[in-house]
Amino acid sequence: MRCIDAHAHLTHGHRGFHEFADSGVFDEIWLMDLDGMDLSGEVMATSDEVLAAAKAHPGVVFAFGHLDLGAGPDEIDRLRDRGFIGLKPYKPATNWNDERYYPLYARAEELDMPILFHTGMAVRVGNYAERKNGSCGYGPSGMRPSYLAGIGEAFPKLRIIGGHLGYPWFEETVHNLYYCRNIVHDVSGYRHYELLHELLRILDRTANEGSDRMLYEKLFFATDQFYGTETAMRTARKLKDFWMLNFELIGSIYHRWGRPEAAEKFFYGNAHAFRLGDCPRG
Repeated sequence: MRCIDAHAHLTHGHRGFHEFADSGVFDEIWLMDLDGMDLSGEVMATSDEVLAAAKAHPGVVFAFGHLDLGAGPDEIDRLRDRGFIGLKPYKPATNWNDERYYPLYARAEELDMPILFHTGMAVRVGNYAERKNGSCGYGPSGMRPSYLAGIGEAFPKLRIIGGHLGYPWFEETVHNLYYCRNIVHDVSGYRHYELLHELLRILDRTANEGSDRMLYEKLFFATDQFYGTETAMRTARKLKDFWMLNFELIGSIYHRWGRPEAAEKFFYGNAHAFRLGDCPRG
């Protein structure tokens, strides 16, 4: 089955990624640029490294540029002109839906540049806050999933991805999926049993209640792996197998959300359509 890793990262001085990208494990890999941040001791690739990886694998690797929310709207034009297809802010100084950021979101909407917003718990950032002179915040409180609902309402044509499932505010993630037409979420991170069980329960409910709001149509497979080590690439393969077995051995036997057409959307179709701009808006 075709599969897209819709949320991943690249480490500085990465090894083995080019061979992995050529291996066919994933049809597409979306790299989120964090421009050299130190995440709990793991240094991310620079923007140039991320773009170089995308250029080395056309049609397979796609790059989302790191968006500094302390910059002006013209920063989005600059990122687009460099070759990024989307945007990736991280750890806002206030909240995602602070209206001081609205000019940036308005420009992203005008240029049809999707934005992936982290939601929920986040790892510790090292040198980033000092380097950006205070435009970076601390902790997860500014990145609650509910803040995306306000952005989606204010900018109905902006394509919004909620990165992860928003733990510990998972109910807010479900609200985004159910009520906000232009918001989707990826499923990377937070693989503990309680959250997975709740997600599968909600998928089952919405797939069988006679509603047209099928949540599996608004979820993307993703790994959030820091590509650049064999461990990360091995884990990415295991995550793909894990979710495919969930659909095959649980969903397809007991639930409507596990049918083959649902699995195709979750692993490939939803993300592919989103990247091409063929997704709900307005």
